[in-house]
Amino acid sequence: MSRENFHRLLERYLEGHCTPEEEQLVHHWYHMLDEYHGDGISEANVATIEDAIWNKISQQINDTETSSEVRYLTRHRGWWWVAASVALFLIVAGTWVYLRVVCYPIQPSFASSKQSEATIVKVRNNEESTMKVILPDESLVELYPGAQLEYPRRFKTTDREVRLIGDAFFAVAANKDNPFWVFHEGMITKVVGTKFKIKAPKGNEKGEVIVYSGKVDVYYNVGRNHLVKRMLSAPDKASLTTNQRAVLQQTTLEETITENPLPVSEQLDAILHETFRDISMPELAKTLSDLYALDVVADIGLDGITFTGDISGIGLFKQLDIICTVTNTRYEVIGKAIFLRRK
Repeated sequence: MSRENFHRLLERYLEGHCTPEEEQLVHHWYHMLDEYHGDGISEANVATIEDAIWNKISQQINDTETSSEVRYLTRHRGWWWVAASVALFLIVAGTWVYLRVVCYPIQPSFASSKQSEATIVKVRNNEESTMKVILPDESLVELYPGAQLEYPRRFKTTDREVRLIGDAFFAVAANKDNPFWVFHEGMITKVVGTKFKIKAPKGNEKGEVIVYSGKVDVYYNVGRNHLVKRMLSAPDKASLTTNQRAVLQQTTLEETITENPLPVSEQLDAILHETFRDISMPELAKTLSDLYALDVVADIGLDGITFTGDISGIGLFKQLDIICTVTNTRYEVIGKAIFLRRK
């Protein structure tokens, strides 16, 4: 109702021309006033009462509109927070799935894509001796008897992937921008360029990765039937360097030293062909560390003990046996390190 229509209504009220409903409405408005304005509406006070009633009506209209706006904003602000929360959840969930599932695949991409059989090479060694296979990137694979290898005829520019069943030796061509992946029983091995051996027997037997040079990362492969486990946590991982190995123990990777570590330096290897004379245990430990690229540590209590003898032409652990027998000490392998200690 406009102010003009309201004024005309009051004029009809004074003239007695209102309908019963309009008269009742005017009385209702009059009784809404907080202040006392006499015994009713008359020509003498109509102007004052008109202003008072109109101000009261305007105030109620404004309060109602403000309340409606607040309810509208509150309601829509609530929906905005819900939408923002859902969007944030989807972003976090998507990132989480990417980091857990995409970054840690369980099979090579050529196995899950719709590549034709003609683009996949399958090699099986049915001979009694090793079989050499040259991959598209000129990496060398030596398949042991009974082993099987699958790989695409052309590697992708982002990943080089192969799948192995059985045992094989790898000499991988270095390419830091295009890592090399080997998918094998229960494990996944990722390398850039190195020499290593994989024992991947089919079934429940222990798998193993042995590094001869370079560095590799070995992951436990949880498999396609454990999607929830893949999303909840990153897979068990072992980072290996020269003369180290990872052995699959059910669902975990045990990191240790290879059974027969090989010298990494011909120059240092020549030193072992000379007889050691009164070499201190810490100095001998450092020589062995440099020769085999392993952590060989002599305890502080061995500073005053020296070794004299010939340990040439034998493996590391036999060398340690001789050293410990002569010096009345012992050695202990803990993880990927060797500690020389008093008995």
